[in-house]
Amino acid sequence: MRDSETRRILTAAWTVLERSRFRSLKVRQVLAASSTSASNFYRRFPSKAHLILALLDDEVRLVDHRLRNAIDPQTPVSEQLDTWLRYNIGILYDQGRAQRTRLFLDQDLMDVLPEQVAVLYGIFDEQLAQIIRRGMRTGELPLGDPATGAMLIGHLVRGLLTNGVNGRLPPDEDDLVVHVHGFVLHGLGHP
Repeated sequence: MRDSETRRILTAAWTVLERSRFRSLKVRQVLAASSTSASNFYRRFPSKAHLILALLDDEVRLVDHRLRNAIDPQTPVSEQLDTWLRYNIGILYDQGRAQRTRLFLDQDLMDVLPEQVAVLYGIFDEQLAQIIRRGMRTGELPLGDPATGAMLIGHLVRGLLTNGVNGRLPPDEDDLVVHVHGFVLHGLGHP
């Protein structure tokens, strides 16, 4: 559970990020926006990367919650995967969501805190693994390794996000989702 000072710093960081359209995050701006001292800040966040990690943690948990509410586990696995893919690929075609995503694809964050970032990405991979497990239980997918399948799909989508945020994006969102969906179903052995 986060204390009120930590929450205030995180709220200020979101404000600073929104003002910069998620292009930069400067600690001194966060300090000013949160009216906190550098010592208070660094007691909670040893570095800027730790602050970004906390923001990423908030964002991942929010998206995980939204997707869990959007995915109906009673529908066929192909529909569950379609919902997951449409949400994640849809990020690229929504200017506001794409800007937020840019921050979390920051290579410095990956270089400084790779294990912690991998844990957060693992939340999405576990959500996919649950979908794959349901498909295996219902016979829609052949038996296999759901964790590996989810990890590979996760890497595919994160690669699309990285390319899309950098401007290399097909013009038609639905066409991209349909192609990725077909590729994923084929890769998982869906008939």
